[in-house]
Amino acid sequence: RECSGIVLLSGSHQATEQIQRFFTDARRRGQYPATYCAVTVGVPAEAEGEIRTGLCWQQQGDTTVVRECWCGWGRGGYPGGMLRAVPLQVVPVPAPGRRSLARKEVKSTLTHYRVLGTAGGCALLQLQPRTAFPEQLQVHLMLLLCPALGDHQYSSRVGKVLGVPFLLPPEAAPPRTQVLDEDLRSRLGLSPQQLQRLPLHLHLQQLVLP
Repeated sequence: RECSGIVLLSGSHQATEQIQRFFTDARRRGQYPATYCAVTVGVPAEAEGEIRTGLCWQQQGDTTVVRECWCGWGRGGYPGGMLRAVPLQVVPVPAPGRRSLARKEVKSTLTHYRVLGTAGGCALLQLQPRTAFPEQLQVHLMLLLCPALGDHQYSSRVGKVLGVPFLLPPEAAPPRTQVLDEDLRSRLGLSPQQLQRLPLHLHLQQLVLP
C-alpha cells in the first residue's frame, strides 16, 4: 500500500473475514473506524466539509481489453470479470444513475474532512472515509482541488491558471510526477529530479477495533 501509518494483520482467513464484517457492519451503523491525516498542496475553501461523489474504474490509454462483465467487485474493490490486466484509474461520476449503482459499475462514496492547520499554501487535513473504495481519499482530495503531497497518480488532474486551481478531465491529464511550485519545492529541499521519489503524504492515524 502507498499510505503510511497503522497496518492491521490477521493470523487466519477466519480472522480476516471477521474484521471485514466488523468494518462493514460499523459503516452500516454510522460508525467509521478509520481516521487518516493528509498533507495537501492547496488549502480547501471550507475548513470542514464532505466530499460526495460516485467513483468507478476506467481504462487508461488505448489498450484493448476483453471483460466478461462489470457485475461484481473483486477483493479490494477491483472490478471483477477481467480476463487480463490493463492499466486502470479511478474517475469520479458526479451524478451516478440508479442502474449503474445497482449493477455496481459505480459506487457512491463519501469522505468527511477537517482542516487541522495551514502553512505556506499547504494544509494538514483529518479525513474520515464513510465508504470504502480503492484510492478514494486521493480522488476526493483531487476533487477539493487540493491533491495530497506526493500524489503522482491524480495530482495532474488539478491545473492552475493565474494561480487559480481547476479540474482537468482524466483524458487530458494522464498520471505524472507531481509538479510543485519552486517556492514549495525549495522549502522541502527537493530538486526537480527528486520529486518522483516524494512519497504520498497520506497517513492512517487511527483504527478503532472491537
